[in-house]
Amino acid sequence: MAQPQLTNLDHSLLLTQLKCGNQDAFTELYKMYSVKLYVNILRMVKDEQVAEELVQELFTKIWRKRESLQINIDFKSYLYVIGQNLVYDFFRKLQRDQKMYQHFKEIATEQYSHIEESLQLKQSEDILEKALSKLSVQQRNVYKLCKIEGYTYKQAADKMGISPHTVKEYLSIANRFVKEYLLNNLDICMTLLLFFFIKK
Repeated sequence: MAQPQLTNLDHSLLLTQLKCGNQDAFTELYKMYSVKLYVNILRMVKDEQVAEELVQELFTKIWRKRESLQINIDFKSYLYVIGQNLVYDFFRKLQRDQKMYQHFKEIATEQYSHIEESLQLKQSEDILEKALSKLSVQQRNVYKLCKIEGYTYKQAADKMGISPHTVKEYLSIANRFVKEYLLNNLDICMTLLLFFFIKK
């Protein structure tokens, strides 16, 4: 049987009780949000143990800061922001551990299609432009027409006055370069993966 949803009043009451140090209220909020947070964090870090540790750290922070908690906040968004910051910190720490760094670079390579999809969101256009600025004008135009605007090889060829075969070659070069650019700048990759999965 599905659990009845809490009203805003019930939710505010739980937050009020949490603020006062009520462990039952804390446990109830943990039950409500921990699984979804775990799933989202696991999508990003791809490691069950790390995901569990980050969720535990997140709720430990909530408990320690309970007295300063704002009752009228969007608690779900508040949790996700804390989770996002913890994952950012985790990826920053990776840079000091070369073995783990290489492991997560391999994950970024496997998840490249998601990275590329997130690049096409408006919020990430500037990052894509940095990669594309390294290409020739023709390669950049082909990438934008085919990958972003959805043109076929023939449509792009007609628009640019070149052959479909040339379009295909330019796009292959552009795709390879953009991928290498991102995977050689792992911080950007991880930020994009994080953005993609948080928003999903």
